[in-house]
Amino acid sequence: MTSPSSASRAGDPADLAPLFTPLNLGSRSARNRIVQAPMSVGYAKPDGTVTDREIEHYARRAQGGVGVVVTENFAISVAGRQMPLQTLVSDEEQLPGLTRMASEIHRHGALAIVQIVHAGRYAGPWEEYEKRRRLAPSAVPFELTPGRVVTPQEITPEEIDEVIEEFVRAAQLCERAGFDGVGVHVAQGFLLSGFLSPRTNRRTDEWGGDFGGRTRLPLEVVRRVVAATGPDFVVGVHLLSDERVAGGWTLDDAVRLAPLLEDAGAGFLFAVPTTFETMRMPQNAGMLGKPGYSLDDTVALQLVVDIPVVANGGLGDPRDAARVIESHQAQAVGLARPLFVDPDWPRKVRAGAVGTVHTCACDTGLCLRTQLTGSICESWPERARARGYLGYDEGTAS
Repeated sequence: MTSPSSASRAGDPADLAPLFTPLNLGSRSARNRIVQAPMSVGYAKPDGTVTDREIEHYARRAQGGVGVVVTENFAISVAGRQMPLQTLVSDEEQLPGLTRMASEIHRHGALAIVQIVHAGRYAGPWEEYEKRRRLAPSAVPFELTPGRVVTPQEITPEEIDEVIEEFVRAAQLCERAGFDGVGVHVAQGFLLSGFLSPRTNRRTDEWGGDFGGRTRLPLEVVRRVVAATGPDFVVGVHLLSDERVAGGWTLDDAVRLAPLLEDAGAGFLFAVPTTFETMRMPQNAGMLGKPGYSLDDTVALQLVVDIPVVANGGLGDPRDAARVIESHQAQAVGLARPLFVDPDWPRKVRAGAVGTVHTCACDTGLCLRTQLTGSICESWPERARARGYLGYDEGTAS
């Protein structure tokens, strides 16, 4: 199932040089502009603590040469957890594993950042969905899984205060563990992004209504996290850039919010179009398979802020990625599945060995089908697939 990318033929390393200039995130500097973008792999223990394979998974991407490793979303509370093997950042008991993870990523030369999330109406476990409160801005029915319509509960003002404190506590735990920063998840339909959309936020109190009310919670979380952590700790935002549905949150809204997030102390942004719900709508069919599908949104945000905006989504061709940086469309490039398949993407590209970069057609979507038990890739060597992760110094199949 593995083959060198048809678009990645051997080329002039000088054409790819823009990828390998330093990237400044606040007061910190990454060795290049290649970012491991968040991708759920589900390698944690059922209790949410970190495992050895999870540490090695992220450290292996650092070993492969990325400048910044951003983890998959780690939940700020049990109530905000989506997946059964999702890491938690809510309690002292998680600190030893998180500390080892940050240390291993740093040992291989990359900055280490944790994406933190409250899953909101998507909180799991799904088979027990109706047994406890699933929090959302408003009690709006939606299709949780194909053919299954559910209604979450409207979060109370008291619960909103608790969620803000949980984001703060999670960021402080990450800082104590030695991470360089966090990325606050305000996308994909999870709790904070649900507040942005007039489709899912129908509140009439100070947390809803007009643009100012609907953006209040994400801005408050960023401000509080920035205030509660040190001056060198980077606080980024993975921002819903456009729901791409009538009556929803728009790119114009995101462009309006981006400078406010920067003013609140955000140190970087990701543009993330659609939610789990809207990506399945007919007008968005096939979007995620298109190269650079979020690039227009990225450019729009980068034009209105000075902080780095990370371009991500369908940029696995090294020459496409380099052109994004060279043309100043974004300040960094995020790769998720390309690095899952081939963690040595950066080292190969820097050496000019573009033709040896391996990709996967994803026809079977094995990485998605195995997320609940621990993602594996059909393009890995048999030993890695059997073990359940791609380990240190292990290359991809030829």
